[in-house]
Amino acid sequence: MTLLPRLPARCGSVENIPFRSRPLPAPVEVGSTPPSPRPILALPGSQATLYVELIQVSRHSLEAGSDTPPLLWVRPLLLRQGSQVFNLRATSDLLWPAAGFVPAYAEEVLPLLEQARDPAPHELPARQQLQAFLRQVWRG
Repeated sequence: MTLLPRLPARCGSVENIPFRSRPLPAPVEVGSTPPSPRPILALPGSQATLYVELIQVSRHSLEAGSDTPPLLWVRPLLLRQGSQVFNLRATSDLLWPAAGFVPAYAEEVLPLLEQARDPAPHELPARQQLQAFLRQVWRG
């Protein structure tokens, strides 16, 4: 298991993001090490679901009176397309609007982590699969 660095103290608060449906679980802090895990979020699309790790919330969009929708800095983990699950951990981080993201829980993510695989040579590389998914979600 890879331990990730702690977030800077001035990050935006996850509690202020208007997620659809269920609330995020309360963060659990146990001492100073190891760092607490970051929330896992899902972005459902019409034919696939993207699972990401939340890195940071844009502070500018959380300021009082701001009409800018919140932006999230997220790290792609998995892309589930039907019964196939692709490993996206080698792709780049994203800055994406919070609208559409829902919290993902261990019961749904842990089995997917076991099933995740890198794309086969005859399939699109992970980066291109992620780009195609994001284009589809962006268009609505």
